[in-house]
Amino acid sequence: MIQHGHFFVPGPTEVRPEVLEAMRRPMIFHRNAEMEALMQRVTTRLGAVFGTRRPVHVITGSGTAAMEMAVRGGSRRRVLSVVHGDFGERFAKMAESCGRSVERLTAKPGDTVPLDRVRDALGKGDFDAVTATYSETATGVLADIAGIASIVRERPDCLLLVDAVSAAGAVPVTMDAWDAGAVVSASQKALALPPGLGFAAVSEQFVERARALGDRGTYLDVLRYEEFAGKHQSPTTPAVSLLFALDFQLGEIEAESLERRFARHTAMMTACTAWVRGVESATGVALVARPGSFSPSVTCIRAKDTNAPVLRGMRAKGYELGGGQGELSKTSFRVGHMGDHTVAGVEAMLDVLEQVLRAL
Repeated sequence: MIQHGHFFVPGPTEVRPEVLEAMRRPMIFHRNAEMEALMQRVTTRLGAVFGTRRPVHVITGSGTAAMEMAVRGGSRRRVLSVVHGDFGERFAKMAESCGRSVERLTAKPGDTVPLDRVRDALGKGDFDAVTATYSETATGVLADIAGIASIVRERPDCLLLVDAVSAAGAVPVTMDAWDAGAVVSASQKALALPPGLGFAAVSEQFVERARALGDRGTYLDVLRYEEFAGKHQSPTTPAVSLLFALDFQLGEIEAESLERRFARHTAMMTACTAWVRGVESATGVALVARPGSFSPSVTCIRAKDTNAPVLRGMRAKGYELGGGQGELSKTSFRVGHMGDHTVAGVEAMLDVLEQVLRAL
């Protein structure tokens, strides 16, 4: 059994006992005043995490559900997908499964798509939406979403749909400043909650576009969420216990402050990347992401040969790391350093990782 403080997969992230304890409260009816007060607290306080003055919709489902809500409500026909890794590709495939025509701008693992490629593609294609992943969990890359947003703003009829699943709570997210159509995330990453909640912040322009679309579905119909948000309710039965945990954790985040939380994530990223560079020649490992685009949420590391001995060795020492994703599935391993992890905890894990690598 992996001990608390030894769980470093890139999601679901470790959850503190205090957060889990908050879920033990007795059930409440999801249509009473107590629940309405709870929903009002969490949806408005999530606004600071997403950088928006609008309420943030809480979906009982994974981040994938929030991504699908973004596609179904925010795109009409043609989508430009900026793909920095496997989760950016998931966003593109989701748009295709919803009947949209998709053009991809794809980067090599560890790279980001240059902004001039985004501008050039938008200038040549009749796109009504752009999808992009902020923190690409598969490669440990942080994209320049502000730069992409500035380009999308040049085309008033094009909405930017942002996957911030492993970014929200770890790095600044400024939806209103970006003028993004939608920014979505989930509970089990940098917010350090159990899996099961998706979050969708949407703009007024997004809502107006959704009104004109006929294939929004039912469960993920953003107009239903907008309607029930006016009553501080959920359109369907919510995961009440997870909402208790969310309410508690948002209070903890406020006590730490977002600024200090962002700084802690940056410090954990710096500890990981500096460590890899320090042991690279002796162990054969290397960073996947390029300098200047490291994600504060996850570090993806190329193994000398394959990742299996590394993951097995760490598990034997009581630590759980993540395997590779997509085309890097066998050749890399990932360290999730997000949520409530600390720099000291990361450094202790890296000491053990170095022992494992040197013994291979």
